[in-house]
Amino acid sequence: MRNKLLLAGLLLGATPAAQAQHQHQHQMAAMSHATTAGKSMQAVAAPGSPVLAFQRGMDSVMVVMDEGMRRMDGASPTDIDASFAAMMVPHHQGAVDMARLQLLYGKDPALRRLAQSIIAEQQVEIQQMQAWLREHPVPTTSAVPASPAHSHH
Repeated sequence: MRNKLLLAGLLLGATPAAQAQHQHQHQMAAMSHATTAGKSMQAVAAPGSPVLAFQRGMDSVMVVMDEGMRRMDGASPTDIDASFAAMMVPHHQGAVDMARLQLLYGKDPALRRLAQSIIAEQQVEIQQMQAWLREHPVPTTSAVPASPAHSHH
C-alpha cells in the first residue's frame, strides 16, 4: 500500500514529460523482460517441463501485449482518451492471459484466487473499453472529398 501511495504521489506531482518518460521506461522494461529475462530463465528450465512451458507462455503474452499496445487498434494517436482505451485493451488482455497461465501451472491457492479475480475483473474492463471505442470511432481523414457539382453555363 505504501508503494502505491508513493507511486501515486510521484505521478501526480510529475510533469507530463516526466510521466511520459516513466511510461516509456515501463514499456521498455516490459519489452526487455519479454526478450531477455524469459530467455535466460529458459536455459535453466528442463525441456518439456511445466516451468519451460510457463516461461514460453509468458514470453509470448508479453510480445502480443506489446505489439497490441503499439498498434493501438481503434484509436488516433492524437486522441488521449482513445489512446488510453486502445492501449489498455491489450494490456488487460495480457494480464488475463498471464493469469490463465498461473491457473494452468501455478499451485499457490492465494495466487490462483488472485488470478481468477484478475480474469473476471479485467475481462469486464476490456468489454467496457471496447464498447467505448465502438461508441467513439476514429474520424476518417483519408476520406475522398466529395467532388463539386459540375454546372453547365
